[in-house]
Amino acid sequence: MKPRVAWVSFAALRKTPGGWTSDVASARYRMTIPARALGDLGCDSVIVDAGPQADPSRLLKRVSQVDAAIFGKLVAPPEQFAAQAPKILQFVQALRGEGVRVLADFSDDSFQEPLRGPYFRGLANLADAVIASTEGLADILREETPAPVFVVTDPVEGERGVAAAWQADSDRPLQLLWYGHPTNLDTLGAGLVQIDRLAGRVPVEVTLVTTPGAVAQAWAAKVKRLVPWSTRAVFDELRACDAVFIPSVPEERRRAIKSPNRFTEATWAGRFVIAHPLPSYDALSAYGWVGTDIGAGVEWLTQNPARARERIQAGQAEIETSFTPQAVGQQWKAAILPQR
Repeated sequence: MKPRVAWVSFAALRKTPGGWTSDVASARYRMTIPARALGDLGCDSVIVDAGPQADPSRLLKRVSQVDAAIFGKLVAPPEQFAAQAPKILQFVQALRGEGVRVLADFSDDSFQEPLRGPYFRGLANLADAVIASTEGLADILREETPAPVFVVTDPVEGERGVAAAWQADSDRPLQLLWYGHPTNLDTLGAGLVQIDRLAGRVPVEVTLVTTPGAVAQAWAAKVKRLVPWSTRAVFDELRACDAVFIPSVPEERRRAIKSPNRFTEATWAGRFVIAHPLPSYDALSAYGWVGTDIGAGVEWLTQNPARARERIQAGQAEIETSFTPQAVGQQWKAAILPQR
């Protein structure tokens, strides 16, 4: 009999011809894509919508029939979060009472937050095992729970692109792309200042892809283009750009445990990545440029286009081994069904 696995999602889902997906990146990386991969690996893998409108009794009846249940990230505004959190913890206790192996997946560190911290800690201590998206987050989880901790990275999305790099004799400016959630826009300042220092030496145009709003609009005057976020827009802009830059704040604990998904996704699309030194990016530095000065990385790219393409191609080979949905599916299977 096939192992039966349920992925319990609290994020908004959409049904497509290819199966469930979501506009919430963490739901795609940590649920919908791994669920399909696990199905291809011989498991009966289903996604269960456990949003605020779900009927608790029907939900329990459905999920209690599986061998293992993976609890995803609770994405909700404060009042809804406060209402849902205790119900989810009760649900976990009920499932464990039915003999279901419960795993809790973590891609953020919210243990210090007054609202979310108690729920995160409660879930981590109720689960049979916990999953972390990075080694740094795994270290934090080991301080919070005695449950076994597994590390499973984020998979890449989309097709493998042809490695490309801007040529110094090009008759157009270097097209730089930043994409991500508005909560990360506060890292842009340092990156743009470093890029601006290239003025007069390297012509650069910057495009941002993010969710529209007041924060995003405040950056519109500082860049060439602001594109409303969608999954399709990200892939379209990856094809159109010459390189991706990822500024950050490595000294901040919540940033330091971030997964490498933007780095790997851009590399997989065939674009050179220039990033500040987060631990997960440092591990991939041979496939892009990682350092404290984004501007220096941009300049290196313009002076070394052939070497940049070689780094992209080497990165794509590494991604094929460790970051494709199939490779990440194997990591999930080892965590979910360690006894098999």
